[in-house]
Amino acid sequence: MKRTLLILAMFCSAPTFAQPPVIDTATIDNSGSQYQGNFSVNQAAGDQQQQANARAIAIDTDASATTQIRQRLRTQVDPRIDAQSAIKGNAFSNGNGVLGVNQSSGASNQQANALRISISATPQSIDDSVLKQQNVALLNSSDSTDPTPGHRQVATSDQAFTGSRGVIQLNQSAGVGNRTANTLSVRVAD
Repeated sequence: MKRTLLILAMFCSAPTFAQPPVIDTATIDNSGSQYQGNFSVNQAAGDQQQQANARAIAIDTDASATTQIRQRLRTQVDPRIDAQSAIKGNAFSNGNGVLGVNQSSGASNQQANALRISISATPQSIDDSVLKQQNVALLNSSDSTDPTPGHRQVATSDQAFTGSRGVIQLNQSAGVGNRTANTLSVRVAD
């Protein structure tokens, strides 16, 4: 009798040890309006996400601002994921400055926003060394690109970002193994 109760207790408590399901829905609703200056947001729902917002500003006689972002994922993920990413309402509206938003849902997504501003007394030509500064390396060993089951949805409200001024960098993805990046480099000779 005691063994039967012990076995029943083990099977009844098994769900207690199970991990909760991963939530694959990312939502930003009416957030970040009237931002000022440098504003960065990273939002991820799901599993094994990588996101970065990098800013570099250099002011000098011979200034040169640089950024370098390296992201690496080596994962095995079940591609049958239902994922949703949404920016709703008047999110990030009527702002002023530099805005970087990374929003992803699903699994193994990589996102990066990079901004470089250089103010220098001497003009500089655009050569290979300057172009190398546009470095955003998103490295991913992904599986085949065959269609997989699962529902993916990305939505942005018509009112989001309205009336904002400056630099807006947005990466928004839903699914598995997405890689997105925005880079902007500005050089001003004084």
